[in-house]
Amino acid sequence: MKKLNDKGMLLFESLLVLLLTVSLLMIPTVFSKTIIKDVETQLFIEELQSSLTATQNYAVLSGNWTMMDISASTGKISFNILTEENHYLTHQLILPETITTPTSKRYVFNGGSGNLQSFSTLYFDIDGVRHSLVFQLGSGRYHWN
Repeated sequence: MKKLNDKGMLLFESLLVLLLTVSLLMIPTVFSKTIIKDVETQLFIEELQSSLTATQNYAVLSGNWTMMDISASTGKISFNILTEENHYLTHQLILPETITTPTSKRYVFNGGSGNLQSFSTLYFDIDGVRHSLVFQLGSGRYHWN
């Protein structure tokens, strides 16, 4: 009887092993994209609430009026603070790709009290679902729906 020489793998076997390896390595990256979007959205909401609270606190402590400008066209939220030297300190948040806002608005916080001059709800569309930031009476009162 003649013995075959089985010292190596065939091309087909090598390609099959490579295909299985690549398939197994791709599974975590597919799921990580949705996780990254969720984390990016949560971080934006936390940063928005933190910046909003800081802007209101500055209005209360300094006695100067502060503003929050939302621009639907540029996808930016600007927090403007007028200092004692009549200069504006500006902090901007850029909306992530998964978040949009349908309208542009300006919120002005009164100096000394931190209350809003006018109340209106700010809407955000996050992955096709409408969420709202509802301002209430009193300094620093709002809730996220």
